[in-house]
Amino acid sequence: MSSEPAPCAPKRILITGAAGFIASHVTVRLIKNYPDHKIVALDKLDYCCSLKNLQPCLSSPNFKFVKGDTICADLVNYLLLAEDIDTIMHFAAQTHVDNSFGNSFEVTNNNIYGTHLLPTNPYSATKAGAEMLVMAYHRAYGLPTITTRGNNVYGPNQYPEKLIPKFILLAMKGEQLPIHGNGTNVRSYLSCDDVAEALDAILHKGVLGHVYNIGTQRERRVVDVAEDICKLFELKPKEAIRFVQDRPFNDQRYFLDDQKLKKLGWQERTSWVEGLKIEIFDIWKNRLDWRFVGKTLQRKGYSIRFYLLLMNFSTGCIFEYDKEHQRGSGIGFKEEDKPNFTGSFYSKTKAMVEELLNVYDNVCTLRVRMPISSDLSNPRNFITKITRYNKVVNIPNSMTVLDELLPLSIEMAKRKCKGIWNFTNPGVISQNEILEMYRAYIDPQFKCENFSLEEQAKVIVAPRSNNELDATKLKNEFPELLSIKDSIIKYVFKPHKKT
Repeated sequence: MSSEPAPCAPKRILITGAAGFIASHVTVRLIKNYPDHKIVALDKLDYCCSLKNLQPCLSSPNFKFVKGDTICADLVNYLLLAEDIDTIMHFAAQTHVDNSFGNSFEVTNNNIYGTHLLPTNPYSATKAGAEMLVMAYHRAYGLPTITTRGNNVYGPNQYPEKLIPKFILLAMKGEQLPIHGNGTNVRSYLSCDDVAEALDAILHKGVLGHVYNIGTQRERRVVDVAEDICKLFELKPKEAIRFVQDRPFNDQRYFLDDQKLKKLGWQERTSWVEGLKIEIFDIWKNRLDWRFVGKTLQRKGYSIRFYLLLMNFSTGCIFEYDKEHQRGSGIGFKEEDKPNFTGSFYSKTKAMVEELLNVYDNVCTLRVRMPISSDLSNPRNFITKITRYNKVVNIPNSMTVLDELLPLSIEMAKRKCKGIWNFTNPGVISQNEILEMYRAYIDPQFKCENFSLEEQAKVIVAPRSNNELDATKLKNEFPELLSIKDSIIKYVFKPHKKT
């Protein structure tokens, strides 16, 4: 029987530095995967930390955030007692090497003294910079600790002073990538998701008193990292890379043997290129100042253009039958026709917005009319609405069957369709015709009466638009588009037919 202590069973965990890069990924992972764990996040929100990193956790009932510093002994002791903490995951530290040369006292204060306060509880884990201190407490007092060693982690949320996000941002801006010395220094880079999974495994399977290396067998020179990033941005390394004066002391190589960690069932999952692409996407999505990048690229002579297509779902209720477009004539209003219906404030404002947006060359305006869907329980469905009326007006109108046309809007975005489109099925249909179909397919006992426009005007607040939109442009783009009657039968009534 093994004399080694069993792995700990954490339930109430204090995570220090939780809003930082690596710790935020661990926190999010634990909240997601262990709903029975109580997570208390402690962070002083230094320059390189952000509550945004913990956004997925903020609404979780098993999560609590406390703004504070680990060097405040009273605060730490209070949290340990008040939250009944049984486990500490200690990440709080200053980690940027360049900063340590210029502000060594603050780095020492954070990384050593902040750690020294924590070994006063049933469990502790610390960063490599205070490893000897923690081991001394373990040996002298039997404090249950686990130490992890790691280096060169990269991925989303990393502060851009670090090598990889710094290089990515510079590449995006068209600026050179500076490398200390000759760039031959070797490092092992590991994705933050893989590191979070490793710390999860150590937390739940690691043996107390042991040290676990979190590393990778894949090593890269700094210059190789820069060249790989250049390749992803189609930059020429000889032009994009700039060698600068080396640090006062720059380790040639870090390497950690991760075989002990792998025995816990962990393995590296994220490939190097995949990890780089994930971080590039995160920077594009969350951290890029587009105006600055655009100006920088222009200054550098790049011809890259950022393009955003706006799909504007508008309305066709901006027209009414007139002498040139008479009811029953089959002549519909085209995309270039000027709106002629001003009977409601809604229609007037919609027409104004359409006109304003039409001056931009990256807008696709879709004129929807009397939207119909297969969801007959939806009160906004046009068919649902008219089946609840006692009387309806028997006037033919253009209409939009959403089940058929909404997928086409996605395809139109892919095709970069622009300008104004009458987004209706070809042809017209009256309310009487729809209700006859409803009676035939859904409810044979259904009954409804008609009233005139004059009678309708007495019971509604604002006049209603009645028109036919010419759907030729849309039909030419999508020849398979069904007529309004055929589309309603196929997408609405046949699926709901009562036998």
